[in-house]
Amino acid sequence: MSARRDLRAALEEIRQLRAALAEAGRAIAARDERLNILTRQFAEASARIIRQETELCDARTELAATQRQLDAALGMDDPAVEAGARWQSRRTDLPTVPQPITPAPRVPLPQRPTQTAA
Repeated sequence: MSARRDLRAALEEIRQLRAALAEAGRAIAARDERLNILTRQFAEASARIIRQETELCDARTELAATQRQLDAALGMDDPAVEAGARWQSRRTDLPTVPQPITPAPRVPLPQRPTQTAA
């Protein structure tokens, strides 16, 4: 009778292990599905970022070209205008802008001599 009892206990343990294995398999499958979803979302976000950076570069290039055309139309690309800009920076009648005061470097305070007990 003891052998039958041992066999039944072993069969019950096998059934419990199979149930635990099936549950672990379901958990792994659910984790893999979440991982696949996150991987897909990451790939889509990366593609959006690349597309937006490309569009930004194109917009900056177009803006620079438009600015050059505007400067040319208004005569701002004339060397005399650039010379005038340099002259403006050297004007003597402009008010001077005070320079910020930077604090002096901190010097440690002198140490007091220690008194020795007599």
